Amino acid sequence: MRGEGQARLFFALWPDAAVCGALDQAGRKLRDACGGRQMRCNNIHLTLVFLGNVEITRIDALRAVGDGVALPPFVMTLNQLGWWRHNRVAWAAPDTTPGPLLALVNQLQDGLRVAAFAFDDRPVYAPHVTLLRNARCEKAEWPAFESQEWVANEFVLVRSVTREEGATYEAIGRWSLG
Repeated sequence: MRGEGQARLFFALWPDAAVCGALDQAGRKLRDACGGRQMRCNNIHLTLVFLGNVEITRIDALRAVGDGVALPPFVMTLNQLGWWRHNRVAWAAPDTTPGPLLALVNQLQDGLRVAAFAFDDRPVYAPHVTLLRNARCEKAEWPAFESQEWVANEFVLVRSVTREEGATYEAIGRWSLG
């Protein structure tokens, strides 16, 4: 449970308008096939590192972690749709994780460790863009999905704010790659 002096935070890649629109359209097709709740276009992202609840007083330290990343822009191709039964999430993802994406995640995680932040440190990073929640795709006919090339030229620190209409994501830090 989040205390009053805490914020729910994560580092992410945020798509440009064209990629966001294409992923939103893929989400609509998936929703027709699987049901569920579609992510709003303005919330579509690819999580790099999930931090969870963090003391607000430590946000500047997180910004310093972002300042320490030094990598060039890269291109990632989202070319597959999938579904995880255990959490009923339908997603789009690259079929292989690009090396520069792993380097970005590793630099962030290294900086977070040095700054003594706790984060979701899974043994295998599985990059994906959530398109649906509460989906039931067991017997779904998968819609056609046109590959999307995503030029990652920046990353963001995001605050998740729960509102009546659902979670809203607000970028509270932004860094250019390159």
